[in-house]
Parts: sequence; structure tokens; C-alpha cells
Amino acid sequence: MLSIGAETFLAIIENGSLSRAAEQLRITQSTVSLRLKNLETELGCTLIDRRRGERNIEITPAGKAYLSFAEQMRDIAQDMSAEEHYGGSLKIGGVDSANVFLLSPVFRSLITHTPPVKVILETHQSWQIQDLVERRQLDTGFAISVVRSPNIVVQPLIWEEYFLMRLPREGESSGTVVDARSLDPLEELHINWGSSYMLWHDQIWNPLETVNIQLDTVACITRMLFSPRQWAIVAASVKEHYGDRYLFQRLDPPPPPRPLHLLVHRHPPLRAVRGLKILREILRETFPGMASPPL
Repeated sequence: MLSIGAETFLAIIENGSLSRAAEQLRITQSTVSLRLKNLETELGCTLIDRRRGERNIEITPAGKAYLSFAEQMRDIAQDMSAEEHYGGSLKIGGVDSANVFLLSPVFRSLITHTPPVKVILETHQSWQIQDLVERRQLDTGFAISVVRSPNIVVQPLIWEEYFLMRLPREGESSGTVVDARSLDPLEELHINWGSSYMLWHDQIWNPLETVNIQLDTVACITRMLFSPRQWAIVAASVKEHYGDRYLFQRLDPPPPPRPLHLLVHRHPPLRAVRGLKILREILRETFPGMASPPL
């Protein structure tokens, strides 16, 4: 088991400050300072240079030496703990729409796999997922938009078509293609699906004159959609989930397909290695054409 002092030291280094380490550990900043002081007293050296009045911390040469040791001890402790769950454990982050409408079969397959994988699932925005994977606070993540990083391996999984979503309308069917410019922008229930989507969106509707309400989840759309005049744009997996409860139609011109990427740190913790291998096997079965972008 990793000592409290080592755990606190690693949290400080990974977060870049005592205050953010306290937030991660859910303790007070004074407790973080006391734990670090006790660790330095035990080791007989200063690990972190804490200069009064400066927000950032600076690791000392002794701290760099101890960091390597502490990271090895953490990985060993996590690996030993994961032996209770033969498939290991995974802390996974994903965007809301993917977690709910696209990836739930993947998560079910992980926990029912032989051996099973213990899953801790979190919902975040794409930029948060990348940041947490980068800092190894998530073992893997599923994000729509990604900024390339030398520390993260990014693999495209699937590209989803977008559909217009409305309440059922008399005389209209799902086979009808709707002229996007005919839609009233003031009736849109808007979700920002990423930079390429927003570039398309702003070419259709004036960004200075549109969007009375902006939402962040599809669940919000279903609660706010009460008039046949209202509309939203959602991914194909949402269409598949709700079926004929709503009217789903293609748009002309169509939005660019929505990508979903798998993010994994280049040096994942030992306890996650087996689970990541199982996850990749399940993803290949679930998305047999993954990593093939549209033409």
C-alpha cells in the first residue's frame, strides 16, 4: 500500500500546486502541507521548494529522485490491488452523449468479461478528458475533439452522421431531407459538438443572431423540446436510441460527421494494462471498422 506521504507528494507534482492537490485528495491545503513536511522530515531532505508568495512549486533534485521511486511504488501498489479483479481496473472518462448512447454496450462487456474488468466511469467534456488522461488521472478516455500531445496515443473509433431532431410533424417522415437554411435559428436547442461542427453551423446561420438557449447534454434536449417548431441536431446513436419517439431527418447541406477518439497515455499504470488490452479487444468487436475516417 502506498504511504500517505508518497500519495500526497505525487498529487502535488501531478497538479502543480498544493491547493489543487488538496482538491484532488479532498483534504485541506494545510493537511497537504503537514503531510509533505512529515515526509520530508522522515526522509531528511527537502522535496519541494515552496517559496512564499509564489503560486507554483519547484521540485528539488532530491524530489526528482524520490518521484521516480514513488511512481514505481504507486504502480506496484495499484497492480497488487488490481489482482483481486483478474481483469484489472479502468478509470474511464467520456463525453456524455457517447457514454449514454454509444458506449454503454462496451462498458457492459467490460464488467461481464471473463475475467471481468472493474470500471469507474466519469463524464467530462473533451478538453477535460484529454487533460485528465495526460495527468494519468484517467486510464483512458473517449473524446470528440482532440489536441495532439506527445504523451497521448489517439485512435479514431467511429464517425457518426448527424440528424435533425424534432417532435413528430404531420405529413413529414424520417426519409425527408430538410434544407438547413429553412430552419428558424431562434428555435434551435443548441449543443456545441466541436470545432468542425461549429464551422459548418456558423456558415448556415449567423452566429451573432442565433441560439436562444445552449445545452450540454441530449437529456436536456428531451426535457426542453415541447413545440413542433423547435429543433436540435444530434448524432446517429441518439437517433438509434429514441427511434420513432421523435422525428429524425437528414440535413442539406449535411454537417461533417462526428468523430469519437480513444485516448490512452503512452505510459499507463501497470494496474490498467490488462484492462486496456481487454477494452481494445471489445472495441474492435463493437466497432469493426474503427479508425477508418469517411471519404
